[in-house]
Amino acid sequence: MTETTVPILLAVGAGDCEAALRFGVTEALRIHRGLHLVHVLHMPPSGPESFSIAFEAGREIGQRALDAASARAEELGAGQVEITTELVLEGHGTVHDLVERSTVAHLVVLQHRHRGLVARLGAGSATYGVAARAHVPVVSVPEGWVPPDEPFGTVTVGVHEPERAEEVLRTAFELAHENGSGLRVLHTWWLANGYDDGVVDDTMRRDFAARATEAITATVAPLRQEYPDVEASIDVRHVSTVDGLVEASRTSDLLVIGRRHVSLPWRSHLGSAARGTIRESACPVAVVEPNPIPMSAGQHEPRDPDLLR
Repeated sequence: MTETTVPILLAVGAGDCEAALRFGVTEALRIHRGLHLVHVLHMPPSGPESFSIAFEAGREIGQRALDAASARAEELGAGQVEITTELVLEGHGTVHDLVERSTVAHLVVLQHRHRGLVARLGAGSATYGVAARAHVPVVSVPEGWVPPDEPFGTVTVGVHEPERAEEVLRTAFELAHENGSGLRVLHTWWLANGYDDGVVDDTMRRDFAARATEAITATVAPLRQEYPDVEASIDVRHVSTVDGLVEASRTSDLLVIGRRHVSLPWRSHLGSAARGTIRESACPVAVVEPNPIPMSAGQHEPRDPDLLR
C-alpha cells in the first residue's frame, strides 16, 4: 500500500453517524483518498445457543449500518470517493480493533456522541480510547455537527508548552495550508491554586502574555517560512484550557490539540483538558501525537496494539 492509497478510516456505529460521514467525505474529496468504513461487532461469536442467535442478529444490524453508511457516503461524495467497508466479527473490542487498523490509515474519524453525566461515568468512550492510542491523527466530530454554509476560514491549534509543540503546530499549519485557512495559535493559562480572581491583575496578564507570545513566536518562525501562505496569529488568553478552546471552537472550522507524551501510561494520554475539549467542542477536533511521526501510517512500521503506550 503506497502513501497515496492509504485511506481515511471512519468508524460506523449502530446508530447515526451523519456528522462523521460529512467530515470524512469532505476530507476524502479534499485530499483525494478513499474512505474505509469499519463497524466492530460487540457480540461474542460463540457460546450458548442464545448467544449464537444474538450474534447473528448483531451481525445483520452491523451490516445494515455499514450498507447505510456506504450509501450515504456515496451520496455525499457524488460518486467521487472510493468507498470500502469492513465488518469486524471476531475482534478484541472497538478501541483495540480501530487502533490496530490505524496503522494502515491516513486519518481516523469518529463521531462523538453527546452523553449525560451518568452515561459518561458508567461507560468508556471509544473516541477517547482511540484518540489516546492511535498511530495517526484522530478527528472527533461532534454529534449533530453540520459544516457552516460559510467556513470561518480558521484552524485553531492549542499550544500548552511551545517547546514541545512542534509536531502539533506542523500538523495545524499543514491542515490550514490544505484548507486555505488562517491559523490561530491559542495559548491559555490559569493558576492552579484557584485564586486567579484575587491575585492576577492586568500587569500580570500582560507579563504572561508577552512571555508566552515570545516563546510561541520563536517556535512558529520556521513553520511560517515553510508555509508562507498560512497567515498565523498568536492568541494568549487568561482562561482555563477547556474554556478557551471551546470558545475558540465556535469560530473555527477545526481544532487541533496534542495528546500527552508517549512516555506516560496509555490511559493517561488523553488528559482532562483534551477530554473536556472533545466533549464540548462546537467543531471537529483533531488529536495529534506530540512526537514527530508521519501523517501517513503507511510510512512507518505497524506496532503491536497490545504494547502501545
